[in-house]
Amino acid sequence: MITLVSYCAIKWHMTEQEITDTFEMLPDWDERYEFIAELGHELDAMATVDKTEHNRVQGCTTPTWVTGHLRAGDPPVLEYHADVEGTLVRGIVVLLLAPFQGKTPEEVLARDISDYIGRLELEEHLSQNRRQGMHAFIAKLKTIARACAEAA
Repeated sequence: MITLVSYCAIKWHMTEQEITDTFEMLPDWDERYEFIAELGHELDAMATVDKTEHNRVQGCTTPTWVTGHLRAGDPPVLEYHADVEGTLVRGIVVLLLAPFQGKTPEEVLARDISDYIGRLELEEHLSQNRRQGMHAFIAKLKTIARACAEAA
């Protein structure tokens, strides 16, 4: 299965459907954790100047930062950039960005990803601290979307 994991992790911009399909193909959580860790390697590092307290996700025990801006288009869509220390958590960030990246602020604000999280079984397989961090990260993405919507 290493080949499947490596192949799938080549493109971090996987869609939500591609991620859930890959999860379903992986037979156990050891391989799913490996897949998540591989995804973490695909997250580009954030510039040090962006690693500010304002961009830090409060509620994450592992230092995590996220920024977002509207990318020009018709309609303009959000482009998020995140960074985090720790390979597994970096992969979780990639999983959580997938449903929101490239969406309008209105789509981000309207989106409830509890069904996605449920299909991935993240609530059951993450520690309490990581679950809290996951929800804090989603809240931060929505805060950025709200600020972009108000500024537009």
